[in-house]
This record gives sequence, C-alpha cells and structure tokens, in this order.
Amino acid sequence: MKKSRLIALLSALMILAAMVVVVGCGSSDDDSSSSDNGSTAASGDFSSELINEGTLTVGTDTPYPPFEFGDAPDYNGFDVNLVDEIANRLGLETKWVDTSFDTIFTDVAQGKFDMVASASTITPDRQKTVNFSDPYYSAQQALLVPEGSDISSVEDLDGKTVGAQNGTTGKDFAENETNASRVQGYPNGPAAIEAVKNGQVEATIIDQPVAQDAIDKGQTGFEVATTIPTGELYGFAFAKDTPELLAAVNKTLAEMKDDGSLDKIYQKYFSINAPEEVVNGTTTNP
Repeated sequence: MKKSRLIALLSALMILAAMVVVVGCGSSDDDSSSSDNGSTAASGDFSSELINEGTLTVGTDTPYPPFEFGDAPDYNGFDVNLVDEIANRLGLETKWVDTSFDTIFTDVAQGKFDMVASASTITPDRQKTVNFSDPYYSAQQALLVPEGSDISSVEDLDGKTVGAQNGTTGKDFAENETNASRVQGYPNGPAAIEAVKNGQVEATIIDQPVAQDAIDKGQTGFEVATTIPTGELYGFAFAKDTPELLAAVNKTLAEMKDDGSLDKIYQKYFSINAPEEVVNGTTTNP
C-alpha cells in the first residue's frame, strides 16, 4: 500500500514538473518575442514599415519654393535635396507624390506615403495625427502687402481681407491672431502670393522664406510689410505606426547635422548655416 502511494506521488510530481516546463517554455517564448521585438527596434529595421521595399515614398505639396518646386518626376528644392540625401544614406530610392497640403497629414497617417516633406511646422495639433522628426528648418511668417500699402503691422489687419494657404500655420495665425474681417484660403503658396498682387486680398500671411524666394526671383507687385516672429520649426511627418522609419530618418538627419551636410544644403538655398535651434533641436512626440 505504501509502495503504491509512493508510486502515485512520484507520478503526480512528474506530471507537475512537466507542466512547469511547458509553462516555463511558453513564458520563455513570450519573453523571447518581446526581446526580439526590442532587438528589432534597436537595430533600426524599418524595411517592413515601407509601402514599397527599397523605396521611400514621400508626400509633398508643390510648388512651394524654395522648399519644393519643379515638375514630376524632377522635383527640386531644399526639402527635396535633403530627403533625397537621407534616402540615399538609407539605401533607398525616393518617390515623390504631389498632394494637397490641406490633407497631407491625414494622407500619411492613412498610409498613402511613408513620410511628409513639405515645409511642415511641428505643432501639437498636428502631432495628434502624425509623429514628427527632429527639426530641420527654423522659420517665421511674413506679412505681404501690395506695393505702397499703408499696412505695416499685424495690428493694421483689423477689418481687412487676408489671404493664406489652406492648412498652414499662416492661415491659423490669420484666423486666430488678427482681427481680419475675412481670411481667404488658397490651395498653394504661389496662389496666396498672387492674390495679394492682383488685389484679391489686402494682405497675405505666408512663410517668410517663401516670400523671400519670390522677391529674389524678381516678382513684383508686393512687398514684405513685416516679419512675424512665430518661432516655428519644420519637421518630417510620419504615421504613428512607423516608429522604426522615424528613428532611422532622425539618426541620418543627426549625422548630416554633425558632418556639415545639412549646412551645405542650407548654404545652397539660403546662404547661411543651419541655426542652433535646428542643429540642437529634438522633437518629443506624444
């Protein structure tokens, strides 16, 4: 009787041990999976996050000189040169997709392209939809008026009709920081500038480097009444579910800041080096 009980006890212990091993193996697999995911994250393997293997598909709104301009597929500009170099360092080809700025962030969030490069200011409101890279450009807004206008400041916009590009921080500023009687939106930057030149609006608010580019290219019929110091920083936008691609772009952008490559592109388009707020800037996404 004792021997039978001993055999039964040993059998029960063996079954229990087997169950522990099985559970332990299951736990080990889960841990291994988590560890593998962490390892993948650390290695910067972003290929599975791309729409098409070997290609960086980039959404942009063109024309918006000097950041993006030209005709497909031969786009050019500050953003284009910078992203093409980032893609090259990542071993990728670049495919540019022209799209409306008004929907560009929801488009990338829905997977229509891998990232956005379109002179896009990093804002908390936009970060509800997308994640942003570290900053690559520092910008202000410009108040454009017809030549000879008596408008010289934001305060002079009271009761006036003001133009701006749809979906931009310039339009946000006109709507929220002025007492304009009406804010008229336009599909792109050149159209917003043309509106003030032909008298459709009494003033236009647009990114300062875009206004300066138009002046440098000999456009007439308008002038910059004042620069509006908004302290904006541009970043590249990504869908929330592509963290590895964002990390890879940030790493490459940091390398370009360190090795002087970003300064060379700045010099080409703006005759200055990248400012401190860009070189040392980082972006925290919610």
